[in-house]
Amino acid sequence: MGNSPHSEFNLHEMLTSSKAEIPRAIRLVFKFTPGWTIANIFLMIILGLLPLASLYITKLLVDTVTAGITASDKTAVSTELFIVIIAAVVISLLTACFRAISTYVTEVQSLEMTDGISDLIHSQSIALDLAYYENPEYQDTLHRAQTEGASRPGKIVNDLVLIIQNCISIIAVGSLILSFSALAGIILIASAVPAMIVRLWYSRQLYFLKQDQTELNRKSFYYHIMLTHSHYAKENRLFSLGTFFRELYNSTQDLIRISKLAISRSKAFWEVITQGFVTAAVFGSFTVIAIMTLNGKITLGDMVIYFMGFQMCVGYIQTIFSSLNTLYEDHLFLRDFFKFLDIRPLIRAPDNPIPLPEDSIEKIQLNSICFTYPGAHTPALEDISITIRKGEVIAFVGENGAGKSTLIKLLCRLYLPDSGSITVDNIDLNYIDPEIWRRRLSVLFQDYIRYQLTIEDNIRVGDIGRPDGPENVEKSAHKSGADKTVERLPNGYQTVLGKFFSGGHDISTGEWQKIALSRAFFRDAEFIFLDEPASSLDALAEAEIFQKFREVIQNKTAIIISHRFSTVQMADRIYVIEYGKLIEFGSHTDLMILNGRYAEMFKIQSDPYIEK
Repeated sequence: MGNSPHSEFNLHEMLTSSKAEIPRAIRLVFKFTPGWTIANIFLMIILGLLPLASLYITKLLVDTVTAGITASDKTAVSTELFIVIIAAVVISLLTACFRAISTYVTEVQSLEMTDGISDLIHSQSIALDLAYYENPEYQDTLHRAQTEGASRPGKIVNDLVLIIQNCISIIAVGSLILSFSALAGIILIASAVPAMIVRLWYSRQLYFLKQDQTELNRKSFYYHIMLTHSHYAKENRLFSLGTFFRELYNSTQDLIRISKLAISRSKAFWEVITQGFVTAAVFGSFTVIAIMTLNGKITLGDMVIYFMGFQMCVGYIQTIFSSLNTLYEDHLFLRDFFKFLDIRPLIRAPDNPIPLPEDSIEKIQLNSICFTYPGAHTPALEDISITIRKGEVIAFVGENGAGKSTLIKLLCRLYLPDSGSITVDNIDLNYIDPEIWRRRLSVLFQDYIRYQLTIEDNIRVGDIGRPDGPENVEKSAHKSGADKTVERLPNGYQTVLGKFFSGGHDISTGEWQKIALSRAFFRDAEFIFLDEPASSLDALAEAEIFQKFREVIQNKTAIIISHRFSTVQMADRIYVIEYGKLIEFGSHTDLMILNGRYAEMFKIQSDPYIEK
């Protein structure tokens, strides 16, 4: 069957390493679908016993017909035959009825399990730190959890139930085989063992192949998105990128397909070989039974029931082994699912969090903050110390990549500093529940989200739990100037934005930014952090907002990041950051007098507008 780095197979390992995953999966199934699971088990037991009744009725039918051929009283035989046929019909109808019910119950259980597991994945995704989303290894784990996790726990329970059902059937029908020949029973079981080993071995190979190809699958999906998502449609057409991404997608799919087909071909070859053992055992047994029937040692009905019993037992044995194989495969994939669920966020509420002051916070202090992004070689921030007092407007300026947005993310507790501390009224943020702290913040990032929702909902997501009426949504829109955009749209604040859903209306980038600003203003938070809040606004809109900015934020404490010096001039203090280091700070006037880096950048930006 070939060699590979993952080719070693050990049945003992399968049984011992499954101890943790399989019971945990069963607990999940009973957690999400307790009633349906019990109903499914009950139906499986009934379906496990019905084949024995069907087999016995078949024997009676054959024996009755055989006896009737030589009987003198055909009427009595006909009556007996009619009763047997009625019994066969009843058993057949019961089997069909219970099978249909079982199919429905399994489908309901599967749908509810999928929804429950998906919700579990969503909850875990929300809980994890932002840093995980920037880690390729985490993305692989998340991809495997999403693609396999939703279905595997339900399949494990179904496989276990199927094994139990077939064990019940094989005990019932197998008693007939053992009454005929114990050796025949052993031969039948032994003939199915090679097929089980082959399937288990190839399940392991398929699992490791999927592990190895996770990033390839993610690349394939990424190229698919490039070709089909509206966000990339303009550049695809302008720069003729369609063929480029099609070729990338197809070449990636070729790599995935070639490896998988190689395993499939090898598996098909060995399955044909192992099926030969089963075929030899069944027809060898049938030859013996047929000879015994010809010699008068057993009746024709016995011959039929033994032969059918042999075939049924082989089917049950193969189903049991197949279910064991699937169980092993599911257990392997569940490792990834539970590995994802077991990731614990670094940023979480301490066991005994210190409460924040109920009234306003007087100051935030950053003390010698250093931070390097995971996988990066150079620090994003080095030895940053800043004090932000109540009611101040603070501005961070600097070139792209200087570390300004990173400071905001650290203040929002989206990352933990490598060294140094952030304190709120002398309380270290590490001792404060991050959820409680974030409720005191309103944030607009430069890569704000364009929600394909109504305008009202786009603004309300800034504080989704706020029960206020629509008047506060309108006030927030007025502060950002978005109310002028709303006035010209057909359904006002109930207009759906974007083109993702029918009836949606798209708006300009600048208008989207005004909506995002409204969202930040809607949240009644003590601190407001704005990262490039005017990058897409026209000069008039920017001037209108920031000329009355202190009135707009209503004496809140604000931090603004901007490359536009017209925005930051009104700040109480401006911090200039370069390559992760704080190089100068002060008011606009102070920094212009200092004639340092800030003054240089200001002059470069303002000179083109000044007549020589």
